[in-house]
Parts: sequence; C-alpha cells; structure tokens
Amino acid sequence: MHSTVDHAEYPLMRIITIGEFALERLIPTSSRIQNEPPRYVRVIRSEWSHRGPTMALLKVLLCRPNRRASRDELIEAIWPNHEAINAAHALDSAASVLRRHILRTSEVGSLLLTLRSGSETIFKLPGQHRLWVDADAFLSLASKAMRAECQRQNPTPLLEEAYALARGEFLEDDLYCEWAQSRRHTINGARHRVLFKLVDLYLKDERVGLAEELLFATLEEDPADEDTLCRLMILLVEQGRRQEALHLYQYSEDVLQEEQTEPAVYTRELARHIRQGLILRERADGYTAAGTPAPALAGRDGQSGQGHDRGDGFGVKRARLTIVAAPCSGQTVSSYQYAPPRQRSRRQSALPVA
Repeated sequence: MHSTVDHAEYPLMRIITIGEFALERLIPTSSRIQNEPPRYVRVIRSEWSHRGPTMALLKVLLCRPNRRASRDELIEAIWPNHEAINAAHALDSAASVLRRHILRTSEVGSLLLTLRSGSETIFKLPGQHRLWVDADAFLSLASKAMRAECQRQNPTPLLEEAYALARGEFLEDDLYCEWAQSRRHTINGARHRVLFKLVDLYLKDERVGLAEELLFATLEEDPADEDTLCRLMILLVEQGRRQEALHLYQYSEDVLQEEQTEPAVYTRELARHIRQGLILRERADGYTAAGTPAPALAGRDGQSGQGHDRGDGFGVKRARLTIVAAPCSGQTVSSYQYAPPRQRSRRQSALPVA
C-alpha cells in the first residue's frame, strides 16, 4: 500500500543539463501511496550559482565516462593554467562544498564519492538510480528506440519521450568549455538522429503537420542548422510552398552571414533548384556508418545524383561520411543523411512569417 524507503525507489536528486541548468532534490515522506509519483523541489539558484569551481567540478564529472575522474584530470580540466594557483587546494575546497552542501542528502549523506586506487584519488558520482541526469536519460531513450526498431517494435513513443527531454542546449552556460565538447557533440548527434527519425516516421504515417512542427521548432532554436533547413525546405516544396521555403533559406542565410560564413554549397544549390522550379529528389540510402553517396537533386546537374565535383558532397561522385547507425533487418530505412555540421553558435531568434 505504501513505502517508507524513498531512496530505494527513486533518485535522490535530479540534474537538468539541457536548457536552463537546475538541481532538484527528492522530497522525503514517511509513507507514499502506491503509484503516487515522487515529488522534487528545485534548489534555488542562489545556493549554487556563485560557487564557480564547485559547479565546474560537478559538471566535469557529469561529462566524464561513468561520471568519474582522477584529481589530476579534474585539475587539468578546470584549471588548465594551474601553475599560477594552488590547484590542489582549490579542488579540495570545491569537492568539500559539493560533498557537504550541493550533493548532500538526508537519506544517504553525500552523493559525491571519493575512491582510492593505489596512490591516486578518484572522484565519482552515482548512477541514474541515485542521481538522475536528463542528458543520460535522453541518450538511454534514444538507444532503446533503436533497439525497439531492431526488434520490429514501434519506436515512436520512445523517440517522442527522448525528443521532449532534449529541448535546449546542453550546459548552455558552458558553451566554450573544452571539457564539455565531447559530451555536447554526442548529445547533439543523438538529438539530430531522434529528430529526423521522428520526422521520417511521421511522414510515413502521413502526419505531415507533426513532422513540419518538429522541423520548424528545431530551426527556430538554431536558424543556422542547415541539415534541418534543407529537410524543411524539401518538405515545404512537396506541399507546393516554394516561396515559404525560400523565405526560410533567406533568413538562415542572413544569420550565417552575421556569423561571417555562408550556407554550404549543397544548401545553396537546393535553394537554386527551388527558385528554378526543378524537381527535387533525395536518394534513400538509409542509415549507414560508412561513406555513402550524398543526397542528389534532380535537374541540370545530372541524373542519378552524379554531376560535377563541387567540393561539398552535392551532386558528386565522392562519398560523404554519415554518422547514423546501420539498420537491422526489417528496420525502416530513412531517406535522410545527417552530416556533421560546422561549429555554430545557438541563436534564440524568431523565424520570419512567410
């Protein structure tokens, strides 16, 4: 009927890393009605926002494999020019604050663990069962969706749940910290796979409106995302909305020019084909982990996707590396190939109304 051991059933803390960073603690209760969801209270920002080294230590551990790192690795990541300061003392102080205040719980004490391996000291955070992190939950859901499809099950519910968790930038207050980049690339790659797979499934089920909504939301978050831009432009053209597609291209081109760059050749050629009223066609090469021919556009640049080498993978014979997983037997093949995008800054700008 009820449980008196909250920490055995639910994570003691939750950390939000995608979008606005936040910490949440489980509200302990002496009893709980069966099937009643746990309640969490958000830690007020003033409790941790001024503790720079302490929060950097926490975030570095969250970005590390298995949420663990040695003292030397942490010092190198947080204080790369540590010769000018007493980095060892600074690390001890940050770890003390993290252990005694930020990650302290009434049920099991601190969630920051200190391990010894010979002469080496290792700091470690517990797993999802004790310390839930949205980024890890997102990656787990994306992986489960892939396995579900391999087993010929419907992956849509898992993909939708994953997509809902990944709205925003990972550690948005630490965009340029070197220690966050590897994890950021992993999450951004998975975010694109989830997005485009959902779009494919919605289109397969003739739910065009939902597919369009996902693409618009992603492009609004980052108008310089050319992968999403191209996919949305093609979808709009297929509905006879060429002018709207060109408006979106012009807006994204302006954003890129503000960043002192320009759209890739493929994107520019797609826009040119739309202006000239040529038929668009993407080759359904599917999910691969090896070099495959780039998507082609039908028109004067040649048939079957072959044409002159423009140096960017558009209408060319050379291969482009894709970074999505190979499908298992019976898996639905996607017509979209996700190529690694150039490094861009996120912009919270509104899209123009066509």
